[in-house]
Amino acid sequence: MAVASLLAPMMAVACAGCASMTRTTYVAPELPVAQGWDVRPSGAVIAREGAWWNQFGDAGLTTLVNNVLAANGDLAAAGIRLRQARMSADLAASQLRPTFTGSLSTGASQALDGGNGWSENGSASLGASWEVDLFGRLGAQRDAADWAAEASVQDFAATRLSLAGTAVSAWWQLGYANERIAIAQDSLAYTERALTLVQLQYQAGAVSQIELRDAEQSVAAQQATLTQLNQARVEARNALAALLGQQTYAGAELQALPIAPLPAVSAGLPAELLGRRPDLAAAELRLRQTLATSDATVAGFYPQLNLTGSLGTASSTLLDIISNPVASLGAAISLPFLNPDRVRLQSGIARADYDIAVAEFRQDFYEALRDTGNALSQREQLIGQAVLLQRSLSAASDSERLYERRYRAGAIALRDWLDAQERLRTSRVSAIDNRLSQLNAQVALYQALGGDTAIAGE
Repeated sequence: MAVASLLAPMMAVACAGCASMTRTTYVAPELPVAQGWDVRPSGAVIAREGAWWNQFGDAGLTTLVNNVLAANGDLAAAGIRLRQARMSADLAASQLRPTFTGSLSTGASQALDGGNGWSENGSASLGASWEVDLFGRLGAQRDAADWAAEASVQDFAATRLSLAGTAVSAWWQLGYANERIAIAQDSLAYTERALTLVQLQYQAGAVSQIELRDAEQSVAAQQATLTQLNQARVEARNALAALLGQQTYAGAELQALPIAPLPAVSAGLPAELLGRRPDLAAAELRLRQTLATSDATVAGFYPQLNLTGSLGTASSTLLDIISNPVASLGAAISLPFLNPDRVRLQSGIARADYDIAVAEFRQDFYEALRDTGNALSQREQLIGQAVLLQRSLSAASDSERLYERRYRAGAIALRDWLDAQERLRTSRVSAIDNRLSQLNAQVALYQALGGDTAIAGE
């Protein structure tokens, strides 16, 4: 006890500032920016995520996304994990404070011969223990828990961003199904009118059974397509119901995809925009967590000083327990550094974990660049493709009308007219598919950049 009592203050003085010996300064990994990305001054202010779905100007969509974010179970689970991480951080911080224990007991006894009656006694004790964080091990553990909690905040934001994107895409998918059904119904009605014409011609002997069967086949094919589209609409509604945590979806529905221009994208997007992606932010925070954990591992091989104290007594009366306490103090020093091979190997393992985390973070960053580059390119290509598809649709529409006139005039066979109708249907579907792809590409761009594409001040 005497040696420990002398060593404690000596170690405290000698190791003042020892924690700095085991703490590593975090340096952000170098991330060369790919060509085509604008590197803006470091003072550029980047807009935060915000409710980016509002930029589509669709009140029904805004209501849906807000309802999904309020009701979805995945987001609720992410919130619970966030609270759990914060409690873990608080627990790690508590290790830097003394730990108290206490007890109080009473009893009675009597000699076996029955003499002297009953004897009552009691005891009480209060203890405290505290590890002096000489080399920063506990501080590093606390920092690691703090970084983990901050990463959980970003995990929650990432879940929210992904969930919003899923809800927006599901809204577009339902609108797409409704528009396709409306077009298919019009096409079916048109094909049925053509069948009626062919039936009259067949009854008059103007066409053969081949033309009649061709017309009937065309009607049946359109009916089958309509059945498939009805199923697609059911699945789209069920997807929205699942997002809302409901058995069925009974909310508003988009009847056709919007034709307004897509929200603009700022020219020369800076690579710093990727810094607001919650998954990248979480990855960097976990990189810091790994570094702090590595520091804690290294610090664990340095001497550890534990202080203990107790205050207690035992007496036959409660008054004596209170008035005659006995105090004791102690200190214990552990020397884990006496195993140099173990220290070297475990320190190397801890540093290797950090190096792995750095490599994985770089890979995450480059994958984010890839996602963003793909989304930007796809958006541009789809916009250009839409112009060509509209030309194709216009030509197919004119061509179908001409074929109808020539068929009614008896200049061509029915099959030529039916083929023209099919080309027109294909052109219409291609145009709608392109519009859906444009909308989904815009959503993918928002998600790749962590939210709005605008830069504050522009």
